[in-house]
Amino acid sequence: MIPSKKRKLNKKEEEESEEEERIIFESESEEETENKEESEEEEEEEEEGERDEEEEEETIRFESESEEEKEEEEYLWRLSNIERAIKSFSSHSIPEHLHGREEKESEITNYIKERIKTQTSGSMYISGKPGTGKTATIQKIRKDLSLSKVRKCKQFFLNCMELKDKRQIYKEIGKTLELEDVERLDSDVISSALRKRNHMIIIFLDEIDQLMSTKSKSEQQIVFDIFGWTTIPNSHLVVVGIANALDMTEHIPLLDYIKCQPYLIHFQGYEADQISRIIKERLDSSAFTLVEDNAITLASRCIANNSSDVRVVLSILRKAVEDLKTKFEETRKISTVGVMLMNQICTQFLGDPQVNQIKSRTIHEKILLASLCQNQDRKEVVGSQVKKQYSGLCSQFSIPENNVSEICR
Repeated sequence: MIPSKKRKLNKKEEEESEEEERIIFESESEEETENKEESEEEEEEEEEGERDEEEEEETIRFESESEEEKEEEEYLWRLSNIERAIKSFSSHSIPEHLHGREEKESEITNYIKERIKTQTSGSMYISGKPGTGKTATIQKIRKDLSLSKVRKCKQFFLNCMELKDKRQIYKEIGKTLELEDVERLDSDVISSALRKRNHMIIIFLDEIDQLMSTKSKSEQQIVFDIFGWTTIPNSHLVVVGIANALDMTEHIPLLDYIKCQPYLIHFQGYEADQISRIIKERLDSSAFTLVEDNAITLASRCIANNSSDVRVVLSILRKAVEDLKTKFEETRKISTVGVMLMNQICTQFLGDPQVNQIKSRTIHEKILLASLCQNQDRKEVVGSQVKKQYSGLCSQFSIPENNVSEICR
């Protein structure tokens, strides 16, 4: 019996041992599982953290790139506004509205349209100091006539300052009339051609006073011919002469003889408020803030008190905005044209009042003054000597002479 009991005891011990081993194994398995799960969780957390960091870096990089793109877009937009403002201050650009010249524009347009409507000839003489809007008004009228529904007419525009020889005017007009052998044209040939025309032609001659000086009858004859053509029956011609001199046509007495009396229009100088409006109208809404109101007022008053030449104030504004552009390109920081900058530029352009007076004179007055200056060391100045020097300077610069006594009037 004793051995049987011992076997039972051994078996029980074995079972207990197996149970302990099983418990230990299960415990180790659970611990390994827990460790594995913890390791996997840590790995997932690390991967998730890395993904978050990558996403955050990508977001920051995208935001940075977007910010740079926005800054670049804003820079280019502001730069285009500045460049547009510079372009708007070009004296060659013709605005849609000519402030301060509405009445003159209407008067000239109505005169021309009436002639076109009735198919009758006529002439007009427009005078005024340099920079008072004469040429700009005519150019706008020409553009409007081209776009309007008025009866068919042909236009011809010429700046007489561009002519090397005064009689070249016949050649240029002959081309417009589509005449043959224009090199040999004279007034009689053109007169005959005008008698045969069925359509209106409008001749605009800027700086027409360059065609004439009262020095010789032959030079006076050129202007007499041009205005005289309008008295030819059925010539269908309108001549519009533009010049600085107020009374040029009064020095051609033959015009009265043929009953040719040009319609006279005189352009007064611009006032400060008109100049201010001209500046503001040239600035569109996006570029309007580039120039401060006080700066515009300062420039307008300076020019109004000086020469009233609107071309000068446009040059001043263009220079001011060009300086603004240079500064903006260097710093990328936008600023405005203020009173201090405007005052500096006005001083650069206008300088000494006496110099300004000289600048505002006509080309012939300047040449005559230069002739007088050549005699400044003489105790006495002889008129014939001044006249000779004046003639020499005109010849040197290929400028048609005027009568010295008329210049001094």
